Amino acid sequence: MNLGKFDCATGLLNVLYTKDDLTVRNASIKDLAFIDKLQKDNSYAVGFIQRTIWDDYVFGGQRNFVVFICEKNQDMVGYVLLTPGRAVNTYVRIQQIAVREDARRLDYGSALIAVVKDFCETFSRSGARLRCRLDLDSNRFWQALGFVKYGVWLKGMINHVGFKASNDINLWQIDLNDNIQTLFDLDVLNTNLWIPDESASNLKAR
Repeated sequence: MNLGKFDCATGLLNVLYTKDDLTVRNASIKDLAFIDKLQKDNSYAVGFIQRTIWDDYVFGGQRNFVVFICEKNQDMVGYVLLTPGRAVNTYVRIQQIAVREDARRLDYGSALIAVVKDFCETFSRSGARLRCRLDLDSNRFWQALGFVKYGVWLKGMINHVGFKASNDINLWQIDLNDNIQTLFDLDVLNTNLWIPDESASNLKAR
């Protein structure tokens, strides 16, 4: 996959979104210190991804992982780590999203999701999926951004790559590609039953 303007391995920075004092761009390896600090500050919610994933898969170009950085007045305030999936008409995975805790948190998240939408439409992906522990306040954040819960990964259940859920985990989804018609009403899928997440990556569950 030629990631083009989204590519984080080239070292070239591209502005992907602008609204008033907010911008979103692709990341470079120079952003790793900021990403690492924000990841650690929010580890209770986003988990921890080891350095080799960032070095090899994001900034080393070994896989098509991408990171987008949100800035306010050129001050970095958040990021999202995305894995694109393997086929068109599937869902990308938001592996991590972390934003600074302040009054504009929802604005930062909305700006990042706008770029995820651009990515989905560029590469013919249907939208985005993510996991969030049931006990986290972040669930309200996802709902406010327009995500819909389509299942629950129950504590103790093992997914297709062998990871066991350490707690009940909500499975969230949002359709972002206006060129792809949604085939199912997500309200029908919004149950308390465990639904195997066939599109999950090999990154550890949280």
